[in-house]
Amino acid sequence: MVKPRVISEDIAAHHARNVKLVENISTHGASLERERTIDCFFHTASEDAAIALSAVLQSHGICNISISQADDAGSHPWTIQGALTSSVSHFTSEEQVERFVRVAAEHAALFDGWGTSLDECAPTI
Repeated sequence: MVKPRVISEDIAAHHARNVKLVENISTHGASLERERTIDCFFHTASEDAAIALSAVLQSHGICNISISQADDAGSHPWTIQGALTSSVSHFTSEEQVERFVRVAAEHAALFDGWGTSLDECAPTI
């Protein structure tokens, strides 16, 4: 079981990182309100834990889930990657961040964060 203090620290770290990511997205002229595909990343210690977490993540709206193992990834070598449709504003809200950090913690996993494509922005050279 993950200690409440560790969960709180993880939530705070995600919020701090999200502030920078949202700022970067805004700087590129992308909408924070437009629904888009958000890729989510989680890490577990075992394949069984990854499979169990992937089932739970599906119930939270994450789809297109893949599970992979890294050769040199420390104590959590299994990665679960999935996607959901959301606006950046909604996905980075306090409630959403806390939900994914807590779901991960309940399964002895780590929520590593998210990414998205800024496909409405003109490419830069």
